[in-house]
Amino acid sequence: MIYVFSIFIILYLILRGILIYLGYIGKKTPENEKLALKYFSNEDIKKGIDYHRRGFPISIIWKIINFVFPIVFFISGLSIFFSSFFQKITANNSMQVILYIITYSVIQLIINLPFTYYFTYILEHKFGFSNMNIKSWIIYNLKKFIIGLIFSIIVISAVYFIFRKTNFHWVWIIPVFILFFELFITLIYPYIILPLFYKKSNFENNEYTKPIIEIAEKCGIKLKKLYQINESKYSKHTNAFFTGFGPEKSIYIFDTLVKNNTPKEVASVVAHEAGHWKHHHILKNIVLNFITSLIISLLLYFTYPSIIDKNITPLEDIAGLPIILFIIDIYSFFLNPLQNYISRKFEKTADNYELKATGDKETFIKSMVQLAKDNHIFLYPHPFSNFWYATHPSILERIKMAEEFKEDTNV
Repeated sequence: MIYVFSIFIILYLILRGILIYLGYIGKKTPENEKLALKYFSNEDIKKGIDYHRRGFPISIIWKIINFVFPIVFFISGLSIFFSSFFQKITANNSMQVILYIITYSVIQLIINLPFTYYFTYILEHKFGFSNMNIKSWIIYNLKKFIIGLIFSIIVISAVYFIFRKTNFHWVWIIPVFILFFELFITLIYPYIILPLFYKKSNFENNEYTKPIIEIAEKCGIKLKKLYQINESKYSKHTNAFFTGFGPEKSIYIFDTLVKNNTPKEVASVVAHEAGHWKHHHILKNIVLNFITSLIISLLLYFTYPSIIDKNITPLEDIAGLPIILFIIDIYSFFLNPLQNYISRKFEKTADNYELKATGDKETFIKSMVQLAKDNHIFLYPHPFSNFWYATHPSILERIKMAEEFKEDTNV
């Protein structure tokens, strides 16, 4: 298995390099250039190119560091050192795992901090997206780190507990645990996690309310509440999403979406989200993630003992975590195209549903154009890079689909 995994690593490095290059240059054809110029100015297109290529040399260095970090952490002996150190501090296995995760995460945070600051603060201000000062940026990222750390502690602690208590059965038990954990996070996100970052206010009795409610009713959704949340506190990015189970739903709309779009355009975005709900895309994604995690678990079962001496670092020893993360990273890369292909299919389905629900191609196209302008979206992505990484069809693909759409109000 070590030879097979070595081939995967070589292919990973080759493909990753090719994809980085193709992603950078993109691909402009006469057809997509003609369509772009129909809706965008040369200045809009240039902004998209500049934003897409921002900080490219530094991003390469960052990618290399993140790739080699777990290997260096393990080979250097740091991983075994910290594992042994925490074993001396406490005999409790769970506490050893928790202390190791905190240490590993803090070290990784410190290494990533200069890059995170450059890309999410300096460049986001340079391109006019960020509304944060340095204090709010620190608080925001500290919150993200703490929440991510808590989730990491829960998941990894559970994984190592399962490693210790089961033999081969962990291969399917861990994916089942991840499945239920993901469902749990989906359930609590708008009620526990979202309020840590945003303030919500009632969004009722104004010109935006009526078209949104009309669309929701047409889609068979009984709205419990309309909320607006203050994304403008952080950035100029836009979004909207549903929460809730069964026929009753609440909608959260970013204030930036309201600011940058007309009532009809906002209602059209809501119809897109309704399409995801009507076709059960969230649940389907969770099931897809379960299948993916099951495949990776099987690959991990065969790969880990072939590259690590189980007598020195058995699977249940937290010192092997960096190697596990490295293995997962390699295999996940090769599963990306399938996952993202399905994601793009879901987005096309939601777009089609949006057009059927609204019966308004013009508003759909206007909202796509506004989205691209507001976010400086790169209009000429390379097809191979998109195939591998893109979770959504390109903006021009979505516009072309809308142009060719034959009106049908049955949803």
